[in-house]
Amino acid sequence: MAYEGKGRQDWSVKDTIIYNLGVGFGISAIDDPEQLRFVLEDKIASFPTMGAVVAISAGMYADPRYGIAYNKILHGEEAIELLRPMPASATFTSTNKVDGIWDRGAEGGAIMQVSRTVFADDEAVAVNRSVYMLRGNGGFGGSMEGAPKAAAAPDRDPDGYYDLATRDEQALIYRLSGDTNPLHSVPKVAAKAGFPKPILMGLCNWAIAARGLVAGLADGDQTRLKRVGARFASVVYPGETIRTEYWKLGDGEIAFRCRVVERDQIVLTGGKATIA
Repeated sequence: MAYEGKGRQDWSVKDTIIYNLGVGFGISAIDDPEQLRFVLEDKIASFPTMGAVVAISAGMYADPRYGIAYNKILHGEEAIELLRPMPASATFTSTNKVDGIWDRGAEGGAIMQVSRTVFADDEAVAVNRSVYMLRGNGGFGGSMEGAPKAAAAPDRDPDGYYDLATRDEQALIYRLSGDTNPLHSVPKVAAKAGFPKPILMGLCNWAIAARGLVAGLADGDQTRLKRVGARFASVVYPGETIRTEYWKLGDGEIAFRCRVVERDQIVLTGGKATIA
């Protein structure tokens, strides 16, 4: 069954401030007055990754007509391409479509890629690409040809890195931008899933990685970030430090990965970004 969904959301300056606080700009603004533009109403600035959380239409995943095992979905990858800077307030809409579904077999599940074009007051501002692991939907006789693959990091030391700390309450702030999964807030739910405490949202980790790239390679100018994507490899616990390691590939193209400094654990892989 073909699917094309639509989303709509009236987004305010306050929503933008909440998102920016959720991805850690409050920590930065304490020590760097330049970062206050992300957390104060006067001349408020949005950050590009905000395009991944506005005007989301997730009805397909829980709709029984599509047969998706909703409780077995894992978010595997996320990427965004910016067509123009994200406004801090707008009526955001989105159109969503399934790009492809690949079969890994009955035990391996399926892979689904979804594209979502975001519009601000009817003008296209961003295109998101999300890859999901459908762990309960494999074995339908499909192919793996053309399935998304993460690029390997260059076989050399990184050209640089940028560390950004998270706070213990980071997930509790980020959830106000729409991700209310109790895995990120309720200790009992996290323990049942096998984690010692609630974990940070993958899209929050991804946005913090983008912040590291902007700080380390774009002189802090978020409007120079034109594209960023990565694969989720492991979890981050609130309070840990995310180190974004990057390689300059030329012509503004960047490869990157992220690790948690405290545990020396890789948490994002196959990162690609474009900085103007």
